[in-house]
Amino acid sequence: MPPLPPFTSDVNCPPPGRYPMVWDELESSLVQAPAFQGSSTRSALWTELVAHRVMVECKFGSVSRIWLAGSFVSGKLDPSDIDVSYLVDARVHGAVTEQEDIADLGNLTDREWCVKHGMRIDASILRLPATTDFKSLGVTGAMAPGDTEVFQMLGLYDEIWQRCRDEGHRRGYVEVWL
Repeated sequence: MPPLPPFTSDVNCPPPGRYPMVWDELESSLVQAPAFQGSSTRSALWTELVAHRVMVECKFGSVSRIWLAGSFVSGKLDPSDIDVSYLVDARVHGAVTEQEDIADLGNLTDREWCVKHGMRIDASILRLPATTDFKSLGVTGAMAPGDTEVFQMLGLYDEIWQRCRDEGHRRGYVEVWL
C-alpha cells in the first residue's frame, strides 16, 4: 500500500480522502514514526485499539474493514482517543442475534463504557451492503433489501470522518482492509 500522505499544514491531517493501509502499517505510521517518538499517549492508545478490535471481532467472528480518523490520524503528538468505525459484512452482521452479544456490541460502541474499561475509543459499527452486483444498481430491484439505508450510513460516516472541527476545512482518514 502507498504510505499515508504528508499531513497538510492547515489542519495537520492527511489531505481529504480515504487512504488504504494494512494493519501493520498503522502502528509504524501513527505510533512509531519519528514524529511521534515523544508522544505520551499514542502507544497506549494503540494497545487499547488492539484490545478493542479483538473484542469486536470476538462478537462478529470477523471485521472486513476499519476506518480510523480524528486526532489519532493527525500530526497531533498526544491525541486523547481513537475514532474508529468497524465495517462488517452484511451476513456476519446479521448473524449476531444473541441478546448478550448485541448488548456487548452496544457497550463496545458506548464511549463512556469504553473509557470506564480502560479504552479511549470512540467506536461505531457499520454494516456493509449485501448488494454485490454493482453494475446492476440502477436496475429496479437489484439492490438487496435494506441496502439503501446501509449506503446512506456509509456516506454519512465518510462525510463525518472528512470533517474538521475548524469550519471550512476537510481532512483525510485511513481505511484498513482486514
